[in-house]
Amino acid sequence: MFKRLIIFTLLSVGLASAILFIQKWYISSIDETLTYSINSIYLFHFIAFIIIVLSVELLSQRLPDQVGYFYLASVFVKIGLFVLVFKDTIFASSPLNFLERISIIIPFFMFLVLEAIYSGRLMNAANNESDSKG
Repeated sequence: MFKRLIIFTLLSVGLASAILFIQKWYISSIDETLTYSINSIYLFHFIAFIIIVLSVELLSQRLPDQVGYFYLASVFVKIGLFVLVFKDTIFASSPLNFLERISIIIPFFMFLVLEAIYSGRLMNAANNESDSKG
């Protein structure tokens, strides 16, 4: 259980670090600056990722049939918390340019896909176990 979680988390950290590095490199190569901290955006999504995959893992032990519903609900909660935490950035008095908007979207979708992959694999593993028992 936790071996799978640790391996997937380490792979996710590696991917996120690589994408963050590339993103920062690109922003600096075109001599642009962001009006917010991209590190804080990635940190928020990483913490949410850890909470979601750990919760999904623990829930799959007790209620394997409810994992998909929980994952969907957690995505909506994550979006709400993101908007609440970063409301000054998102709803700034001056509109965000394209680079700033895409720099918010990239980590969101990257971690969303990673969470979906983890949850989907967990649900498939649970279905395979129940098929072999029955």
